[in-house]
Amino acid sequence: MSTTLRKSLRILEVLATSETPRGISELSREIKMNKSAVQRIFQTLAEEGYIEKAPGTSRYKSTLRLWELGASVIAQNETRRLIRPILRYAAKVSSLTCYFAWADFPDIIYLDKVEGEKGRPNSSDPGQRSPMYAAASGRAILAFLGDDKIAQILKLIEARPEIRDSGDYTNLDVEFALIRERHYATSERGSSSRISSVAAPVWGSGALPVGSIVLTSDAATLPRADFDRVGSVAVSIAEQASRVLGGGFPASASEAP
Repeated sequence: MSTTLRKSLRILEVLATSETPRGISELSREIKMNKSAVQRIFQTLAEEGYIEKAPGTSRYKSTLRLWELGASVIAQNETRRLIRPILRYAAKVSSLTCYFAWADFPDIIYLDKVEGEKGRPNSSDPGQRSPMYAAASGRAILAFLGDDKIAQILKLIEARPEIRDSGDYTNLDVEFALIRERHYATSERGSSSRISSVAAPVWGSGALPVGSIVLTSDAATLPRADFDRVGSVAVSIAEQASRVLGGGFPASASEAP
């Protein structure tokens, strides 16, 4: 990849994920790039309609052009098209919000979402990325990815003391063994407070899971006492999703890769 293209993509990513418009000088310092180079890239991106100045300022923000491209990509995504009816069914029968999380190691990306009657309206939206270790959606996948991948995740956690010392990641080996046994993962916090989630892995045509079905709501609607019941629902939905994607759901932990 050319250096200029790489820099342009980096600038687009920063602007697209920033909550406020950004100035050229500020951004050049943040990403450690020459100011004149950033200015040239800003000018090109503005001319092509990808960024624009915020009214009354010299700061820039991304336009809906990126959203248009993303919407076209997701509309053509076959996995989302196949999974969507299953999410609708899951949200209806469980009354919980149902996600499909796509594996993009070492992260997951929420590919689609259907709100349930008792789901949490301000939960994560499609397109959001999260570390696999951070919530049930990712741990349900990670438990079946093998020792090498798990070791890589543990290394990532070890390199970040604020995560390593939080107390949530001290018994992952035990947790992964339990997930492989019952085929679902649980979280009473996730990436936000007072959110409960139950997730089951989904297989495609390969040997490893490609994503997970996630049922979620606030802790009052989905308390720990309901995890086993909802876990059975999540596994059943994940089995349907696996069949739709051309995969096979293992009948027992010993059959999983």
